[in-house]
Amino acid sequence: LNDYQNTLERKVHGISIQIPDKSKMKPSHQKYLFTNKQISKFIKSSKKKFKLVGITTSDKEKIDFFSTLNLDFFKVTSGMIQNYDLINKMNKTKVQKIFLSTGMVTNSELKKIFSKIDCKKINLIHTSFEKKFKDINFERIQILKKKFNKPVAYGNHSHYRSAIAKSVLFKPDYIFFYVKLNKKLNYPDDIHAIKLEELNKILNDIKQKIKKSN
Repeated sequence: LNDYQNTLERKVHGISIQIPDKSKMKPSHQKYLFTNKQISKFIKSSKKKFKLVGITTSDKEKIDFFSTLNLDFFKVTSGMIQNYDLINKMNKTKVQKIFLSTGMVTNSELKKIFSKIDCKKINLIHTSFEKKFKDINFERIQILKKKFNKPVAYGNHSHYRSAIAKSVLFKPDYIFFYVKLNKKLNYPDDIHAIKLEELNKILNDIKQKIKKSN
């Protein structure tokens, strides 16, 4: 997670880990889930290094536990954006920001979603799953800002690395992108995840794009 306004320092300002709902996982995959103790240790360590630390989750039953970890934000994937019980439970915690990934949700559908939740903490993320660069629709960042009067981030789901820096031209409040280790493994979100060894280049590209757009 990059805070667009402060990226000239060329730093990653935030980090989020994704905790799936155990009940929806295959039994063979459940052994890879972090324990509460491991999650707590990770968050505590991350708070020492990052300005913003959050959790992406669809597990409503764990929200109460997560809210004890001094989180800065929750993130909700586009597939869960109409899970009102989940979002409303997040809203009842002390966590100050909730990021909703918009995905394929239309503006009219978003308006309906907003009518069913408390929107005070809500931030939006423009996410696009289009395979072609020209179809990413960066313009929607500004469209969402004007229509809903909310902070809007860009969430990268493109395998084109240049899309991350390109989003700067549309002034997102934050930039989200996935990060993976350098090993050749089949990671979740593997196609658009950034290898750790690529990170400095990506951050430098963002910095240069900001300088040109000012």
